[in-house]
This record gives sequence, structure tokens and C-alpha cells, in this order.
Amino acid sequence: MAISTQEPTDRPRAKSFGERQRHPTEVRRQLVIDAARDLIADKGLFNVVIRDISQTCGVSPGTITYHFKGLEEVLMEVVKAETADFYVPLQEAAHGTEDPGKGLVFFLEGLFGSDQNTRRHWLIWLDFWAAAARDDRYGQWMNDHYAAWRKALQEIAERGVDEGVFRCEDPARFAVETTAMADGLAVQCYSRQTTIPVDRARELLIAFVKRELHIN
Repeated sequence: MAISTQEPTDRPRAKSFGERQRHPTEVRRQLVIDAARDLIADKGLFNVVIRDISQTCGVSPGTITYHFKGLEEVLMEVVKAETADFYVPLQEAAHGTEDPGKGLVFFLEGLFGSDQNTRRHWLIWLDFWAAAARDDRYGQWMNDHYAAWRKALQEIAERGVDEGVFRCEDPARFAVETTAMADGLAVQCYSRQTTIPVDRARELLIAFVKRELHIN
């Protein structure tokens, strides 16, 4: 009996490589952003090029430039993702705390961690500060971010004053000084060969806030 060499017609056809790799636009953009986040944290913003990102996420350089205007837009999306993943949950948790003192401490303690995600966040921001100092678009976005962060701190301080938990004559000034203190400590404790451990930076920030708000 002759053996048929034809494959059954009802067997599913194997997908080509291009079909297997095809993703919706939002999925491809997210793949690029995720790859860029780790690369920027590891190599530094000014040492990363489009080809590095394409090799990491397994797409062609042309695919990246199709979905993004260039490396500048990738960086902006990386910083936006960092903000959404890092700051927003802390702010929401702080606002949801019944005790404004505990909420504020929780928010500020969350800024300093020894885990990989927190360290990655600050390394990305170290580079973004430099970029924002030279680019109007980055600078405007950063100013908007800091305005929202200061507003969150000011509202927590005002709430504590209203409830008799804090003493603070100028909540707006407190917010500016606290963000500056946090940033200054972050630069020092997340730099290479630092002599200020992350735990110490967190301790100094909380001590500063308690003195300013007269919290025992």
C-alpha cells in the first residue's frame, strides 16, 4: 500500500517568525520601554543607543523608530513609567492613611530602598536631571512632576496641621525643602562608592521631617 506524503489538510499551519513576533502597537511600545529602563539604569542614559534597546527586546531598530520618534521619546516614556510605578502608589497609600503622620513617614520611607527597582529608579532619575537641565521638553515635564510632588507633601502637612498632629507655619516651604532634602540624599546614597548607606539616608530624611513638623 502506498504511503501518502501529503500532510493532513486539517493540521494547523506553523506560524512564520514574523507572525510569531507580531504584537499590537501598545505591546511593542511597552517591550521597548521595559528594555530601555533596565539598560539606562545599567549603562547610563548617555551610553545607550537604539541598537542596544533593539537587541535587548528582540526587535529591529526600524521597529523602534517606527513606534517612537527617537531615543528622546523613549527616555520620556521610561521616566513616565517610572513615575507611574514608583511615586503614584506611594502618594495614593499616603493619602489613604488615617493618621497623616504615619502617611507622610510611609511616603518618604518608600523613596529609599535597597531593592533593585528602587535603585533603578534613582539611577534613571540621576540621568534625567542632567537631560532636563539642557532640554526644554524634559525640563517642563520635570517641573510639572515636582509641582505635583510638592503639592502632595503640602497637602499632607496641611492636613496634619488641621488635625493638630503637626506644627508647621509654612507647609509650602516645608514641601520645597523636603523634596530638596530627599533629592540631595538620593544623589549621595545611590552614587558609586558612596559613604552614605541607603538606610542612613532614609533615617536622615525622616529625622529632618520630624524636626520640621515637631513630631515626637
